[in-house]
Amino acid sequence: MTFDLNVAARKVRELAVRRFWTTPQQRWTTGFAIGGLVLASLVMPPFGVAVFGGAFAGWGLAVVLVAVFSGLVGNRIGIGREKAEIAKRAKSRE
Repeated sequence: MTFDLNVAARKVRELAVRRFWTTPQQRWTTGFAIGGLVLASLVMPPFGVAVFGGAFAGWGLAVVLVAVFSGLVGNRIGIGREKAEIAKRAKSRE
């Protein structure tokens, strides 16, 4: 019995897109969280060694906190843009 990994990968991608990329709010939140994770991963290692004395747990915690904070900022931007779009549609109906 063999598994077709292409089918499994396609299914996981479809589920992820449905879960994380459906509404503008989800797109902004996901985008900012990924951006924050990338930024923190690039910037934190030298900073982590200096501040935390090379403690990996401290570095990992800092990366996670930056990613979560970035996701919250993206969520707020997404909510604002979604509200503005709804208000614009409501105003155009009048």
